[in-house]
Amino acid sequence: MSTHTIECRSWIGPFAAGVAVGSAATYVTVRTALPPIIDRFRSLTVKASPVAQPALIINRWSGDGKAERYQLAERAAELGVSVTMLERGDDLRQLARDAIDAGADAIGMAGGDGSLGLVAEVAIERDIPFFCIPVGTRNHFALDMGLDRDDPLSALRAVQAGEEVRIDYGLAGDRVFLNNVSFGLYAIAVHRDGYRADKLGTLTAVAEEMGTTPDGVPSLQFQTPDGHKVDHAAVLLISNNRYVWSGAPDFGRRARMDKGELGALALLSVPQGKDVMKVNLRDLAGRQEWTTPELTLDSDDESIPAGLDGEAVQLNAPVELRSMPDGLRVLVPAGTRPGYLPPSQQAVERLLDVAGLSEGDET
Repeated sequence: MSTHTIECRSWIGPFAAGVAVGSAATYVTVRTALPPIIDRFRSLTVKASPVAQPALIINRWSGDGKAERYQLAERAAELGVSVTMLERGDDLRQLARDAIDAGADAIGMAGGDGSLGLVAEVAIERDIPFFCIPVGTRNHFALDMGLDRDDPLSALRAVQAGEEVRIDYGLAGDRVFLNNVSFGLYAIAVHRDGYRADKLGTLTAVAEEMGTTPDGVPSLQFQTPDGHKVDHAAVLLISNNRYVWSGAPDFGRRARMDKGELGALALLSVPQGKDVMKVNLRDLAGRQEWTTPELTLDSDDESIPAGLDGEAVQLNAPVELRSMPDGLRVLVPAGTRPGYLPPSQQAVERLLDVAGLSEGDET
């Protein structure tokens, strides 16, 4: 098994600048794009990871039956993957443990973001690689891992000639989250009946209640890096690595999945009416945003409603939120690199790849 560390050699800068000669705009783009690309390459360790007995759990209902439309079970079986179809009432964690006990040396999940963390938790527990097939509605985790959500079958290449990358995961108490855990407005909405059928209407109703009901803003108690103690907040979003603004349709993306930090975004109050869904939270007055390896969240209530990777959960107060650096082994198709780059930086990265300057030698 070979390993190599992605790195940018010291002469990339002069090379890229030379390529850009004759185009001032391109030159500026290259100079702006190189630092984050170099940072991304320099830190990411990749390991060739052939697997002999991969297992995959498929949620047949996720994404309105997307797995069946793509004949995912049949395609996976053709590649020698042991397939388990999720049935109503099944315990996902137990299905994953059973597959590993039967000999699986990599465990995958085909479904939405809410189910991925449960299977990833077992992969962490058993120290084997995890892989995902994006057949959910949004699949934000797959997107930030560099997978093609419009071609879920392409993710199966991870079990043919895959590579293993190590990324962070988050803990909310003892619950694993791969994307984020939200408290306040969104979490309360997720717990409401009818949220899935009318997300906008439910979020708007919760926002209006917060503004018109005495003590409507939830008891969420935490401390910001400047020492400010917060007792109530309308929104608190804790993410596995920091989100950056990426525009429609996903809006928030993570440039890195391995910084060993949580992203924190707090909002003490929310706009009323339908405006709640029209604004970028980062543009609102009164917001606070920071990164931290850990955060303690308390409340006047014994338990705190949360939206953990989009799923409604109750967490006992106080909640210890922590980043677990490099704690998850993820199997991806060869050449897939996690993290979001703006379009201008993607162009520079492709240029470096074509020139053969982005990968170090295998050792």
